[in-house]
Amino acid sequence: MQTIRQAILILILAITSGSIISALAQSFPASQLTFPPGTHEIPFLWQGDTVHAKWEPHAAMLIPVKLKGCPKQFYMQFDLGAPTTILYLHKMNAIREKYPQAVPDSPHTSFSFTTGNTPVNAHSISLMQSDNSGIDWTAKNKVIIGTIGTDLIDGRIAVIDYPRQRLTLATEVPQKIARNIRMESFVYMGRKVLLPTTILGQHKLLFFDTGSSMYTLLTDRATCEQMAIPGTPVMQSKSWSWNKWLTTNSMATGDSIAIASLKIAIRTVTYIEDADPAQAAHMKRMGIGGMTGNKLFLPYKLVLDTKNKMFGIMR
Repeated sequence: MQTIRQAILILILAITSGSIISALAQSFPASQLTFPPGTHEIPFLWQGDTVHAKWEPHAAMLIPVKLKGCPKQFYMQFDLGAPTTILYLHKMNAIREKYPQAVPDSPHTSFSFTTGNTPVNAHSISLMQSDNSGIDWTAKNKVIIGTIGTDLIDGRIAVIDYPRQRLTLATEVPQKIARNIRMESFVYMGRKVLLPTTILGQHKLLFFDTGSSMYTLLTDRATCEQMAIPGTPVMQSKSWSWNKWLTTNSMATGDSIAIASLKIAIRTVTYIEDADPAQAAHMKRMGIGGMTGNKLFLPYKLVLDTKNKMFGIMR
């Protein structure tokens, strides 16, 4: 689970350090991911992990991928906290050594894979060294070879059907959904998704990241303590990331947040103990109330139209 933990910790660190603020100003070239026109339905599955000494079954969304000329089933994490799709260096080296035709020699060479029945072509793709591990070809565990980022849905319609575990990519909102959903505007900058919400009667923007399922609402300490049930125990965990200990504190809450005309109970609220107060105050002035992930939407369909910057939620 090192890859999943690392992705979440990087996002937490970005929030607490304020670097995510400057990330909103970034611009990116057109998406390098292409696939045939039309509507495409891609399955995903959940990877579990231990959080606060308890098993969390929805720790990460994994998309199954197959490489040309390689019989093994691989997976990539679907992470909207990542602006571009990346592959893990040591995993690619291990695949190339055994199946040379499956992986190009250069990351700037066109790279293709299939997810579900959808062929995806990356005109160029980046490599990242996540760890030093290769691939145990005899093991039955899920091998995660990379991260699929926001470039997959950039300029497109994405429907994340959480109950059915399906991701639909299209150029228009499917008619069956369009007839039964109310679409509202959201902020889409620097390939970051910020959803408008109401928390404790105040209008806030929440970063939405499919790479984080562990926290329903990650916010500042003051908001967290205000929302927590009085006397509720604090569930604390520590993680080492980028030469710094990060301490998360989660508490039970009876509060809800209002989002897309719905009122959704969050049950737990979390803050980072080691956050820089100045950066937290800066984000608060910008109207950013924190971050949310998959857990908030598990009973719903979430529709993201990144081209027109509209979103909606269906029960």
